[in-house]
Amino acid sequence: MKSFLPKMIAPFSLWAIFSLVSIPLTHEPAYPAEALKVRLIGHSDLQGREALQVVLKGNYAYIGHHRGDQFNPLTGKMEPNGTTILDVSTPGRPKIIKHIPGYKGAESRAAQVVEKYFDGKDYLLRNQESGEFTGFEVWDITDRANPKLVSIIDRLMAAHKSWWDARTGYAYLSGIWPGWKGQHLIIYDLRNPYAPKFVSNWGLPGQRPGEGGGGVSLHHPVISGNRAYLSYLFGGDVVILDISDKYKSVMIAHLDFSPPFSGAHTTVPFLNMKVPNFTKGFGEVRNFLVVSEESFSSHCQELRRQLYIVDVTEENRPIPVATFKVPDGNFCERGGRFGPHQFAETKDGEIIGGSLLYVAYFNAGLRIVDISDPFNPKEAGYYIPDSTDKTKPGLRKVIQTNDVDLDYRGLIYITDRAGAGLHILEFTGAK
Repeated sequence: MKSFLPKMIAPFSLWAIFSLVSIPLTHEPAYPAEALKVRLIGHSDLQGREALQVVLKGNYAYIGHHRGDQFNPLTGKMEPNGTTILDVSTPGRPKIIKHIPGYKGAESRAAQVVEKYFDGKDYLLRNQESGEFTGFEVWDITDRANPKLVSIIDRLMAAHKSWWDARTGYAYLSGIWPGWKGQHLIIYDLRNPYAPKFVSNWGLPGQRPGEGGGGVSLHHPVISGNRAYLSYLFGGDVVILDISDKYKSVMIAHLDFSPPFSGAHTTVPFLNMKVPNFTKGFGEVRNFLVVSEESFSSHCQELRRQLYIVDVTEENRPIPVATFKVPDGNFCERGGRFGPHQFAETKDGEIIGGSLLYVAYFNAGLRIVDISDPFNPKEAGYYIPDSTDKTKPGLRKVIQTNDVDLDYRGLIYITDRAGAGLHILEFTGAK
């Protein structure tokens, strides 16, 4: 019988010139910024708010925040952390145009955006987890400076993260429906954002009402076509789900990493990759999943977390073929978390594809990993920002890179869970 951890709550360019102007250093860093084939383009302090998910759509960045309160110069008020919208059309000078406060004490970590939706408008879907309200909110953000709340999804016991499929109009939520055990998949019809309609729940055996078991908890889904890729952070499970019938999803494959390893935080498909060292016509075009664990412990007091490359060419028979992790160096001595968290799932809202992974690696910053040979992943570059004077007490010496996403220009956006803001980066080693 496997045991489970308890659920835890909690050449030089003009862009570079702009970034030098907009990033004053007001303290002496314990660990100066480090880079290999990556350069800093711009930075926003995000008003000192601890940040998690970053989503890029067009010329806007949307940031979900951890709980806390900060002063908002745009309103002149202290506001509970919620969702920040930035104009990044000039990436060397990102501009905050709106902060949408959350509920007092709420986790507002997640954000999803659809543009020019079925009704021609733009919408934001975000989570809220507080003592006052736990669920998801839909906002009309057609006017970015004046968002309007249009509907809510409530009755949930937890609301963690989501994926809104703009093509079909369905939203795939990680949360807890009353009576269910642990976070699981909840599907809603959001074709009319003003009137969300519940469709179905799906969970692993033991999660459904009346079933014995439990102890597993879905972190979040990634959706590609008629497939949902589910990562269970607590339980260690990866699931490929056929969602052709939204009312009756069917499990295609189930891979369990724990034990002997940890739990799956993120799973993203990389399909139809032409793999070197295979004979032409004999399986050289293959399908893969990349799976990331999440590091939790400060000073490396845990089983080392890593990335897994899983061959799913035979979709119902997933086979792990490679792993990747950053060498220890002095990262365990620096403090804070060291290890993977989240890697970029999308580029301008579409499944990322390609052969590069952009990985948020906590105190090791951004790591770029080349998987052009999925059986032999290699690091291609990195950027470790300097901590700032807004970094929260206890972590002033270290960065805690938390999430990463890409825009339509291929620029890289990373957030920091310790309050060091948003860094906009450019990979100079790309082919």
